[in-house]
Amino acid sequence: MKKSTKKTVMALFIILIFGMSSAAFVVSGFGGNLGQEDQLKPLDKYVVDGPINPQLENSYIQNGVTFLKLYHNELIDGRIVSFVDQAPETFTTPVGQVQLIVVKINSTENYVDIINLNGENRIDTLTQENIISALCENLLAPPTECAIRSLNISG
Repeated sequence: MKKSTKKTVMALFIILIFGMSSAAFVVSGFGGNLGQEDQLKPLDKYVVDGPINPQLENSYIQNGVTFLKLYHNELIDGRIVSFVDQAPETFTTPVGQVQLIVVKINSTENYVDIINLNGENRIDTLTQENIISALCENLLAPPTECAIRSLNISG
């Protein structure tokens, strides 16, 4: 096998192992806090209009879920709203599990907060590119597209 082919195979193997371990981390996190979840009604969709119960949000975060909170007013670009609406299905774990919940909240300003176990990241300049970059940097189990994207940027 060529040296370049070996490098490519090795890189894909590493990405696969990383993705599987990240997915295992997210899946294993859903087993805890069962008593607390009995008291809170789980969300029935991945895109929610309006704020949610902080205890419910915290429970999801403790189980490895990331929240993208879109604070918006009538001046926001409709393409941003449309992109954010599709984000939970776009930014799944490498094994296809949803790991992102979008919460859309009316506000006087337009910005995004990304919140998970690693903390909170605010994006003030709302472009599709800025949101994608922030999600790739902050998701606990970045999708394969993020790894490929980083290879393309650095290569």
